[in-house]
Amino acid sequence: MTKQQDTRAWMAAATNEKILDYHRRQFKQPYRSTVGFCDWLEAEGLLGAESAQNVLDIGCGMGANSYYLANRFSSPTVGIDINPDLISLGNSMMDEQDESRCSLEIGDIYKLPNSFVNRFDGLISFQVVSWLPSFEEPVAAMARLCPSWIAMSSLFFEGEVAATVQIQDYTSPVEGKDHSASYYNVYSLTRSRRFLAELGYGDFRFQRFEIDIDLDKPKDGGMGTYTERLVNGQRLQVSGPVLMSWYFVAARRDIV
Repeated sequence: MTKQQDTRAWMAAATNEKILDYHRRQFKQPYRSTVGFCDWLEAEGLLGAESAQNVLDIGCGMGANSYYLANRFSSPTVGIDINPDLISLGNSMMDEQDESRCSLEIGDIYKLPNSFVNRFDGLISFQVVSWLPSFEEPVAAMARLCPSWIAMSSLFFEGEVAATVQIQDYTSPVEGKDHSASYYNVYSLTRSRRFLAELGYGDFRFQRFEIDIDLDKPKDGGMGTYTERLVNGQRLQVSGPVLMSWYFVAARRDIV
């Protein structure tokens, strides 16, 4: 990777009750961002219950979003994540739900196997890319698999400005440190569009995500999304010191 990433907090996620609760709750009730993203993908004609597609969910955690995709669209879905403990817990959840259309595998976005090339109709990542050191390297890895489309929900800015945001959360220490470290990067939407076009994915579309429910501020004072209301009723999403400017982005592969 072009930048150093501390993955200790994520690799220890299976022992962190706050993170585990975040994933478990999604199996019972999908988050508004997940439902909104899938609604948008369906409206854009990329997913639909009448046209099941093979989908790869990158950075799936315990696989709640993978499960939702498979269940809602009857799409055979594979989820991958670098954390073997989360994958094991997620596959156990799949067994409990008797969902045979969804399976989870240990996998690294930077080392996707050749067997994945031309295997999937679509690649999707839910709230993952902003937590990686850069936009270009993981997206290039996705494009190497030659899917018909690539879609992601991430933090973006509508202009020629990007921000590399490195968080130190002292409410969530990890082994050997008094804090956990993570990226909350905000990428330039216009530059991301050009980069995808260079990779052969020129049919680009996007939509800002506006949440329709209130979220409480975390009691521990650490990272975790909550909402604040503007005088016009619009909700802003905030996590710690970061304004969470969520967008849905998708790009189709060019036909040659």
